Amino acid sequence: MIVVVIGSGCNKDDVPKLKNIEFSITRGMWELIGEPDEIGSYYYCIIDVPELTSNVCNKGLIQCYYCYVDDFGDEVQTPMPFTFYGMDVYEESGYQWENPWSVHYSYDVTPGSIAFKIVFSDFLTANWTPPARCTFRLLLVY
Repeated sequence: MIVVVIGSGCNKDDVPKLKNIEFSITRGMWELIGEPDEIGSYYYCIIDVPELTSNVCNKGLIQCYYCYVDDFGDEVQTPMPFTFYGMDVYEESGYQWENPWSVHYSYDVTPGSIAFKIVFSDFLTANWTPPARCTFRLLLVY
């Protein structure tokens, strides 16, 4: 019995590269787009990322995660985009009402940068105070 194996040689350029980049966005880095409480208003932050080359953006795999500490004290990472749901309960003069809302976190990439976006379902952006620090993790495979 003769077994012939034909294949191409493997070189270092054939092996996918993996890059993990972490970003911390502080309160003052968020910019309000639109007027406060205006329909369509949202918060935006652009970060320069030299590793996001045209080749990575066009032919690679890009995934971003929102990192936070959960109610049990564990650090977790949630794939983006993701939506957090909440409810405000108001009481006045013996009447109580509920206001459900959500916050949607997303990101856009372009060669050289990543833009993080926070959109509120009710667009009530005037009284929102950004967290002291938001942490995001970017995974690149190229």
